[in-house]
Amino acid sequence: MLDTARNTRAGGLRDLVTELLGLWLLLAVFLDGWAHLNVPGLETFFTPWHAALYSGMVATAVWTAVVIWRNRAPGQTLRQAVPPGYRGTVVGVILFAIAGGLDLLWHETLGLEVSLDALVSPTHLLLGFSLFLILGTAVRSARASGHPRNFTWTAAAMFAVVLMTGLGAFFLVYASAFVRPGPTALFTPMPVGTPGRIQAEMPVVVSLTSYLLTTALIIAPFLFTLSAARHPARGITTMLVVAAAWLPVAMVGLQPYAIAGAAGATVAAVVADLLLARLPEVWLHRRLPAVTAGITALLWTGQLVAFAVTDAIRWPPSLWLGAVVLSAAAAAGLAALSSWDPARS
Repeated sequence: MLDTARNTRAGGLRDLVTELLGLWLLLAVFLDGWAHLNVPGLETFFTPWHAALYSGMVATAVWTAVVIWRNRAPGQTLRQAVPPGYRGTVVGVILFAIAGGLDLLWHETLGLEVSLDALVSPTHLLLGFSLFLILGTAVRSARASGHPRNFTWTAAAMFAVVLMTGLGAFFLVYASAFVRPGPTALFTPMPVGTPGRIQAEMPVVVSLTSYLLTTALIIAPFLFTLSAARHPARGITTMLVVAAAWLPVAMVGLQPYAIAGAAGATVAAVVADLLLARLPEVWLHRRLPAVTAGITALLWTGQLVAFAVTDAIRWPPSLWLGAVVLSAAAAAGLAALSSWDPARS
């Protein structure tokens, strides 16, 4: 019993170190993204921001090797010595090295991406997938230590989910509801057939789409953490909103409207977590769609209130209120799909 507890604590500390290295990698990714957006004339692969990213990966690779070596018993091969959950980490490190080499070749051959193409470049997407494998280490480790549907959420595993959400926010920053003017931008509805109507509506269409995608980015990890727990972890909504909002807001240059919106949503997330802590457990299993719809409505209402206080809401009420309702409906749909049991239908 004592040995089991000691091994559990050692595994938790090991996973936490891995995720702290993951935080280094994630911050380096956003720093590199900030450089691409804010530093003109960036025309070389060899930059301080790439150095921060690749040095973090070297540190992660060294740490992973140390973890495997320490876990190796006499007579074991290195492959057999890989701790549960860390095989994906090894794959992630190897993939990152391959993708990094391909990225260097890509840049030297085709040049540096300077806009949206940087987020969808094949080599960058491969780098992102390898980072996702590394950041998910603590979740796989926790799942390996218990039943897949009833394991203990360690601090490192919860941290891993937040980091993976942040990585998703990076690659979806062009569709983030936290970096667009949204309802603060002037919009005058035009009748169908009016010249220029489609062009005038396009920013609103993009903003509405961003609300749906950002809602999914926050609610999907929330539902994932709840899938193996009887109650949400304390502060989980706030942590997810911080990862999904503040990292992209900092990356695009801390625009005033973005700061206000992120602050309003963060305050609303704190309120949501306080309410979740007092919510009867039965609601999380029988009324989960209503719970996620309520969280979403609260988050975007918080953003809108912040917009109204610091600037103004220039969309018509039918549009901004519809954005909240539509996002809440999407969150409810995600919850219904995640909790659907064919045996009960």
